[in-house]
Amino acid sequence: MPLPRMPLVIRALLAFLCLAALTLVSCAGPTKLAKESDQALAKGELRLAYSRALKAIEKDRQNAAAREAYDASSARLAQDYRERVLATASADTIRAADLALTFRTFRGEVAGHGSTVPPDAAYDASEERFLRVAARQWYARGRLAMAAKRPKEAWRDFTSSRRYEDDFRDVAKQQDAAYAAALTRIAVLPFADGVRVPGLSQDLCERMYQHMGGGSSDHFQFTEVIPLDSVEARVSMADTHELTREQALAIGHRLGAQRVVCGHLAGLRSSSNQSELVAPIYRKRESKDAQGNSVVRWEEQSLRVTLSDREVTVQYDFDVLDVRTGAVVAHRELPGKTAARTAWTDFRPESGPDDYVLLPGDARRADPDRGKQADSRWSERMGTWTLPAFMQKAREARSRVRYDRRYRSEFYTDTHRRPVWLGELPGEEELAFVAVEDAWRSVLGVLQDLDAKD
Repeated sequence: MPLPRMPLVIRALLAFLCLAALTLVSCAGPTKLAKESDQALAKGELRLAYSRALKAIEKDRQNAAAREAYDASSARLAQDYRERVLATASADTIRAADLALTFRTFRGEVAGHGSTVPPDAAYDASEERFLRVAARQWYARGRLAMAAKRPKEAWRDFTSSRRYEDDFRDVAKQQDAAYAAALTRIAVLPFADGVRVPGLSQDLCERMYQHMGGGSSDHFQFTEVIPLDSVEARVSMADTHELTREQALAIGHRLGAQRVVCGHLAGLRSSSNQSELVAPIYRKRESKDAQGNSVVRWEEQSLRVTLSDREVTVQYDFDVLDVRTGAVVAHRELPGKTAARTAWTDFRPESGPDDYVLLPGDARRADPDRGKQADSRWSERMGTWTLPAFMQKAREARSRVRYDRRYRSEFYTDTHRRPVWLGELPGEEELAFVAVEDAWRSVLGVLQDLDAKD
């Protein structure tokens, strides 16, 4: 039975009362927090008191109780900061200066919420002195590091000095000079192509620049990678087949680089294998009985899937050379590997992909172990492919009988986890591109290690 409709006046009154209640709740929130702050402050729990008052003031900046609690707790916490800074300074000026910077951040937060910390001229004078002492110590360390030809360390020291006093003496000038001395210009050259795969060396070089960037890069602090177009203007791909160390150093000199990365691709090896998965599958068929009711039956069929595997290995090594001296700064020798798997079937589904299952539901319920075994046999060979998804490919992607270069990107994933739907494996030269796809990570890692060291 439907409820009687309330008169308009009563509904309006209820709406007003709800709004009033919500208003009271919103006012009670900061007021309650302010009271909790006062209680914590009385117990000497300064940080808890401040955090409660901060929440109160963030809820309502105009709430009088919240403002009073915030002013009281921030004043007490500020006094605690001052006492701890002065006490720390007696043993360690640098630690006292660090704590003073934290206190400055706190004062900025208080000001941002519309309050001020009570002034203390005597403390302020001490704080300035501590910060200047810390700035002076880091500045002196920076000058010593520069004299010892450690410009990266010097730059970090001057950076620390500016944390405490940004305009201490000529610290900005010294920091700029340290950075200029620390900066290393590097040219990454195409690897010598000892495997004679057209385009492989150029593709690898482009990948390295794509991931490392040219010029300034988020990967480095003291390394400038000379842009690829500048390198290509100096090096023709024909020169890279037998690029010697002497030629690499000469190219680096012409590019104005302090270091060059040069490498070599060799030892292309491959092995192939083909196998077949024969799996019983079941197709759903629906019909009507004499009374017109739907009847479902499952027709067993046989699915044959050809699985083709190819493993390819390409050995590569690279050096980071000092252009001025010819010395080897770093050297790495690594294998590039890939394992490709494709799956193909001549089976042509006669109905929708969802009509096919590895085992019907009734049979699964009657024999759960049989269902698990069917699933296990399938996933062991087919990875994450579901039978309906595979049937969909068998219906729609019949044209992918032969390999085409545009399919290469599909082999950069884990194809054992999910075989590529394709009737033919890529050749070993195509898979060589995939095998060295991650070589840039090795080069980047070495350059990052060098970037951190003087």
